[in-house]
Amino acid sequence: MRIEQIEAFVKTAESGSFANAAIALGMRRSTVSAAVSALEDELAINLFQRSGNSLQITPIAQSLLADSQRLLQSASRIRQLSNQHLEGIESELRIARDDALPEIFWHQCMHDLHVEFPQTSTSVYLLPTQEHHEFIDNGIVDISFGVNNAVDPNFRLGMIEQRTVVSPAHPLANLAQVTESDLSQYTQICLTFLQKGQLVIQNQIGRQYSGLTMYELIRDAVLRGDGWAILPTTLIQTHLKQQQLVSLATETALSATYFQCLSRQANRKVATWLKNRVTHALTHEFKGW
Repeated sequence: MRIEQIEAFVKTAESGSFANAAIALGMRRSTVSAAVSALEDELAINLFQRSGNSLQITPIAQSLLADSQRLLQSASRIRQLSNQHLEGIESELRIARDDALPEIFWHQCMHDLHVEFPQTSTSVYLLPTQEHHEFIDNGIVDISFGVNNAVDPNFRLGMIEQRTVVSPAHPLANLAQVTESDLSQYTQICLTFLQKGQLVIQNQIGRQYSGLTMYELIRDAVLRGDGWAILPTTLIQTHLKQQQLVSLATETALSATYFQCLSRQANRKVATWLKNRVTHALTHEFKGW
């Protein structure tokens, strides 16, 4: 039993004639008819009742049609995966990222990736950038993206502006100039990450803090008036324009951070595509934010 024979049977059953099947397959009518006849001989059954130019699928053939269609789909997938491997396209890509870039960007990015590479499966792990090295080194993920002030220049994709922000109702919002001493008097909403089995608070200034693992959670806490925070402008631009957040005039008000990419293997096609997509966004879509 050959795939070509199954394909000839399925196309004939779907189109209703050898002639239509031949057109669909780009083959001669006699070739399609011969393939179906060979399959009938091998299975020792009649797949079609022939009467002159009339062709009628038999009950047993009708019961085999769905499985035959699935078989063709499986064969097609096997070919695609094999070709994908030969072309250096990953069958799976495991991604770690933080949430410094808007979720709407990532949703579109992953949609575009699956359109470009439909046979590649993806897994996404959301966690602070400070934990990415461990995930990469231990082979848990293949590539990671996130903000990191101390990143090696070789891993930088671009820069992201940061702002020190509070809600309009927060006492700090009324100060024309805010010092570090002023900030230390109020609760700071900080990024928290795991390092050597211990929870670490990033950029803690004052005694009072509230540690969270995601920038969106930090932003939401600031919107509620729970405290102040230093946040990437990519997540708060809309809130600043709508005056839901206030940018404080401090020494760190317009400080910038780097956006990094770590990867286990260089020159892999899907990983490279994703890296280039993020780089383009940083240099075009989010530039000046």
